[in-house]
Amino acid sequence: MRMMILTLTGILAACASHAPQYYSLQAPAVGSAQPKKEVSRDFVISVQPVLIPEQLSRPQILVASPDSAEVVPLNVALWAGPLEAQIRDALADSLSKRLNVLDLGPAKADGTPVWRVYVDVQRFDSLYGKEVRQDIVWRLEPQGMPRGVKKRVCSAQARIPVDEGMASLVAGHRQALDSLADVIAQTIPTRDKNASASAEFAREGLNFRGCVG
Repeated sequence: MRMMILTLTGILAACASHAPQYYSLQAPAVGSAQPKKEVSRDFVISVQPVLIPEQLSRPQILVASPDSAEVVPLNVALWAGPLEAQIRDALADSLSKRLNVLDLGPAKADGTPVWRVYVDVQRFDSLYGKEVRQDIVWRLEPQGMPRGVKKRVCSAQARIPVDEGMASLVAGHRQALDSLADVIAQTIPTRDKNASASAEFAREGLNFRGCVG
């Protein structure tokens, strides 16, 4: 198995230039002629700093062979910024757009009703040439909401197939985060809907495991 990992690393290094390549989890900006809607003032969200496994807190992208549990840090393929910050920003941006609300980050809401979103990334695997895997648990805590609105804890998994190449692998992680943001948004009650702990999600590769609380 070790020889397979070393071979994988050699292939990736040979395909890269001597200078490191940097990758971002932020979706590329897409221009639109449609005017932006005014954000809702019913509530805001506050996506908190994301927790990730300790071994992922490094600049290098970690990859594994589909047939081995061993992972290899790639010195020629680096994250454009701290991985936990990139995950937080990607989820916050997607949630803000889906719910049409502002994200305050860790700032206080100054009296505005707020859903505080805590995300624990329990798995963030990169299986080169096969798939990416993300498992997350998120906690929703209401502040300044009407009586009867309670906190809840939910979880979901995403499995996205990818082709060979780092660009495909990173795009797979973006797609997985986008799918997970869709689930998180569905579990946040709004004026127009009541979130369901047993909602069905049709996105391919997504497994919503439900909520408690």
